Amino acid sequence: MGRFRWLLLVVLGSVIAATVGVGVWAFGFRQPSGLPRPLTVPSGDQEIAWLHNTTDGSTWALFVIGLKRAEMPVDGVPSELTVDDTNAFPEQTTLVPEVVLSRAGYAGKCRVRWYKISGEASTSDWVQALAARDPAPLAIIGGATSDRAHELALALAKQTEWHGDRPLLLITTATIDIVITDQDDPSHFARVPDQRSLVEVYPGRSFRFCFGNAQMVRAVTEFVLQDPTLHPGPLGWPWLRAATAGAANGWAVLPALADLGRKPTVFPLEWQDDPYSGDLYNQFREHLYAVLGGHAGPSNAPRIVRDPAFSIPFSVGGFSRPNAGEAAAIRGILRNLPPPGERSLIVIPTVSNPIRRILLTLSERVPAAGRRLVAITGDGVSVNTFYRDAEWAWPARSIPIPIVFFAHANPFAWDTTDGPPPPPGYRLEPKNSTEDVLHATNMMRIVADAIFPPTASGQLSRIADRADDVAARFHARPDKFFGEHGNRRGRRGEYVVVLRPTTRYGDTAPGTPRPESTIEVFRREDVGRWVRVGVVPVLQEVE
Repeated sequence: MGRFRWLLLVVLGSVIAATVGVGVWAFGFRQPSGLPRPLTVPSGDQEIAWLHNTTDGSTWALFVIGLKRAEMPVDGVPSELTVDDTNAFPEQTTLVPEVVLSRAGYAGKCRVRWYKISGEASTSDWVQALAARDPAPLAIIGGATSDRAHELALALAKQTEWHGDRPLLLITTATIDIVITDQDDPSHFARVPDQRSLVEVYPGRSFRFCFGNAQMVRAVTEFVLQDPTLHPGPLGWPWLRAATAGAANGWAVLPALADLGRKPTVFPLEWQDDPYSGDLYNQFREHLYAVLGGHAGPSNAPRIVRDPAFSIPFSVGGFSRPNAGEAAAIRGILRNLPPPGERSLIVIPTVSNPIRRILLTLSERVPAAGRRLVAITGDGVSVNTFYRDAEWAWPARSIPIPIVFFAHANPFAWDTTDGPPPPPGYRLEPKNSTEDVLHATNMMRIVADAIFPPTASGQLSRIADRADDVAARFHARPDKFFGEHGNRRGRRGEYVVVLRPTTRYGDTAPGTPRPESTIEVFRREDVGRWVRVGVVPVLQEVE
């Protein structure tokens, strides 16, 4: 009897193991080879793979909103694109989210699918799995951050065998310009000889839909130097007269600095654990040195303070208290701060938490900090930090220092009653930043134009089935959206955002609410010409 029970347990265990194994394989967790299993592509259709972490649900949601809004007309011209989001948010997390693009007059559809990166399915695993499937995807969308974009580009460059053309890499919001081969040595980020551009890691097939760090630096710097309330250097009427005279051209004010005999002071900070920060730091430091007079020789060079403490080891910290490295950098700034009557720039290329810690501490220790300091950065912060989440994320009453940062699209482009109606359920209300959604919409319109090529009137055309053809159409766009190597072109269409904390001088009329700060958005129409496209006061409730 005991032997019979033992045999029965063995048989039942084998059946259960086999059932679980078949179930896991059927649901697409892993292929027998150990790789994740992408979905099949119906005959005549094409696929674009969206590779992101399993935790990127909110990013996917904003991306889907952007895709769906690509159905809206552009400048009064109706869109022929249809976006089916029925399966964009499946109830079961084991299923692959999918959005299907189609266009009137075309046979074949484009399926945008989110393949989730996890500890069980890495970026490299997914690239290998997609390469093994027939057909290969037309493109892979990724690169929400600079380190992820670099990792994905390396994996694609390593994988050379595909069923068809090698897919394109469509970079979403990774802005880093220079990367290094040795990712384990970030402390020598811009010093090692084996550095190269991000789009050259997977050369000829990478297309960046956002602006790069160098472009952000030029845009933010140009704007700051033409605004007399933000420029570095001595304050007072002589400077203001010079700035007013050069208002039509921001660069015309620069000689005034040399005439006044005062060197503007710049405090450049960097965080060693973030390659994005290191690249942006180098771009800011070198560009500011050039445009603030460095080209004229040491006598007119700006005072870019060099302090070992400004290279901060790590960015982990609390809400308001700076970590040890940040505290040392703050002490370095205080040691070198010019006397009252002069404004300095703090280059702070990082995300919102370290920025808050640095500026909050400086605001506590520098009298009239709002008149003596201006913080500049890239796109590491979002308007939502200062607008939607201001009640808890940004204590505006305690931080009077203005901040100038970058946006890839208008963050305040909410839908209005007189504009084109959005798809049902996809209206943009004045609660969140619109930057990510509009960026995704613009990106997918460009992609749709390339995968659904123009056809003769009345003829049924087919969706593009070669990645090489899509790349050629990207380069042939009339608006020259991409440069020769696949980077997005600049000098027009950039956005700069200015957070101006309210100064507490004087009283307002009784009963008139005083905003804690004002957020202004400017769009670059041409070199040196900025147009204000939005202004929003930020009111925080008083307990």
